[in-house]
Amino acid sequence: MLKRFLKHPVLPWVLVTLLAILLIIKLTTPTPRPVVPPVDNRIDSLSHVVDSLNASYAKLKHDYDSAQANVKIEIQYIQIKNAKDISNIHNLTLDQRDSMWSTLNP
Repeated sequence: MLKRFLKHPVLPWVLVTLLAILLIIKLTTPTPRPVVPPVDNRIDSLSHVVDSLNASYAKLKHDYDSAQANVKIEIQYIQIKNAKDISNIHNLTLDQRDSMWSTLNP
């Protein structure tokens, strides 16, 4: 059957022409470009905000801890001062004792 098909002089040229047309159509049709979503900078922006908030939190935590340490030191100083004043109470007169008791810080 193939021999009989190839005996017709027009048929091979028709096949070659059809294949050439298909090849030209395939090569000339534009390929669709892939859809690329737009760049979303919100995530980077939010990451930057989170980093700055973390840095602010660390600074505030450090400041708070420092203030707490200073308060503790001041309380210890007042307690030591009051303890010294109370230990010397036997050297004071009654009026001085009353004055000292009213000026002691809790």
